[in-house]
Amino acid sequence: MRIFEVYRCNKVLMIDAMGEMTTETRVNAVTEAVKAASESLADAVTESTLLELHKRLGHIAYDTVERMADTPGSGIRLTSRERPNCLTCAHGKQSKNNQSKKDTGANAPIDKIGGVIGSDIKGPMTPRDRRGNKYLINFIDYSTNYVRVFLAKNKADATKEFEHFLVYFEKRFNCRIHVLRTDGGKEYVNVDPFCKETGVRRQISERENQASNGKAERMHRTVLNVARCMLFASGLPLYFWGDAVEYAAFVLNRTSCSANPKRMSPLEMLTGKVPNLSDIVMFGSPCTAYRDPGKKAWKSRAQVGMIVGKNDETKGFKVYLPKDRIVITTQHIKHVETLDSKQNAQLQAQLEREDPELKKAVEEREQAAERKEPVAASHTTARMLGVIECLKEIGIKVRVPSLLHVDNQAAIAQLKGEDTTGHAKHIDTRHKFVKDFVKKKVLLINYCESKKMRADVLTKVLPAPRLTELRGLVMLSG
Repeated sequence: MRIFEVYRCNKVLMIDAMGEMTTETRVNAVTEAVKAASESLADAVTESTLLELHKRLGHIAYDTVERMADTPGSGIRLTSRERPNCLTCAHGKQSKNNQSKKDTGANAPIDKIGGVIGSDIKGPMTPRDRRGNKYLINFIDYSTNYVRVFLAKNKADATKEFEHFLVYFEKRFNCRIHVLRTDGGKEYVNVDPFCKETGVRRQISERENQASNGKAERMHRTVLNVARCMLFASGLPLYFWGDAVEYAAFVLNRTSCSANPKRMSPLEMLTGKVPNLSDIVMFGSPCTAYRDPGKKAWKSRAQVGMIVGKNDETKGFKVYLPKDRIVITTQHIKHVETLDSKQNAQLQAQLEREDPELKKAVEEREQAAERKEPVAASHTTARMLGVIECLKEIGIKVRVPSLLHVDNQAAIAQLKGEDTTGHAKHIDTRHKFVKDFVKKKVLLINYCESKKMRADVLTKVLPAPRLTELRGLVMLSG
């Protein structure tokens, strides 16, 4: 009997029963044992191709399947490592191809200033801004992330705004626009003739592929996020969103941009100079603006207003004057962020979204609506009395009192002189004669529900069922 003890990784010490010791190499000692062990393990291993195992494991990635099969103790031995395209995976898991962040068109000089200009339109926006605009048209330089936002009343204005942007951008930054990249919207169709005249190449992104014009698409979100914060913090009415959007673009062009080298601002990329931030003020902040008094010696030289923007094409600030309800552009302002707005009733009212002049106009309109019903009833009464007199002259008897249907109870109270709210004081005296005929029992005023108002047959376009119903009421009353 022999006993083997392994003392080193490459040697085996052999000891027999007589105590004799000999040394042989490890290969000679364990070859047969390893061979026997391998044969026993082979009986427990399942052979499979990579594709078969891929299907058995629920169509997971080939790399994962191969790594699992090669793990010791997995019980799998791959007989083929071929990776054919799996049609089931295509039906179940295929997605859009990844888009290059650098370029989605051929030969587009995106690293050159003005090389590629992206544009997109957003809208319609509600409500319209104070100038009646409801669309945003942006233009962004892919190289520097410089952006200009234009406001438009119609999508068709895209061509006009691009002409404006091209002349401004090329002249100011001494460069040339090579490519205009837009989506396939019809609003850009009219841009083609202008692009051919100026040598600008058009690139149209795929309709369902937002990534191909991603900068322009994403810039809308960036600009609107900043504009919303500005507008909400200022307390100005929502129809100032157009001014907020323009000012947001003005600010973004002067702030650090993570997409640019060394986080430079777009203007620094274009001009090589760090932008001066001293003329950037809070949107909607109070100020006093110089107003020319003319020849009036005692007229105020300044008016309190709110700064609502500044753009690249004007040297002055845009200032909203609540008293005159206008926006002016002027350099002659004194910025007073610490101004107590309560000292100026007009300014405070505007900050609270209650324009005194607008409030007065609304009240006048409401009073006009209150006068409408009694005045209409008085005119009807006058004509009805005239008809009654004519009928009497030709010998036709008329039922007394005559019946007047009114569908407004407040108007009835005013016509009868029973109004206690004071609203009747706005009605001219010449319309108040009706109450005299009511007292004489010549006229009887009757309340009628609006849905049964017979006069609607003559004054409104009615559905056929209601027209038939009201015509029946007219015949019955006749």
